[in-house]
Amino acid sequence: MPQKDSTQALQHDKRIISRRLLSGELSEKELGSLLKKLPDVAENAEEISFEEAEDKQ
Repeated sequence: MPQKDSTQALQHDKRIISRRLLSGELSEKELGSLLKKLPDVAENAEEISFEEAEDKQ
């Protein structure tokens, strides 16, 4: 991942966003605006089912 893409990804990391919200660097309104700009990728989701492992006793 190029440096620019890596830096951009870090700006959207939820831990960094939380820290920026708490410090006042980012407002709730600004966060809402950023979230609205994100693309809807729901069609890329894949359903995964987990089966419980049976006891081997």
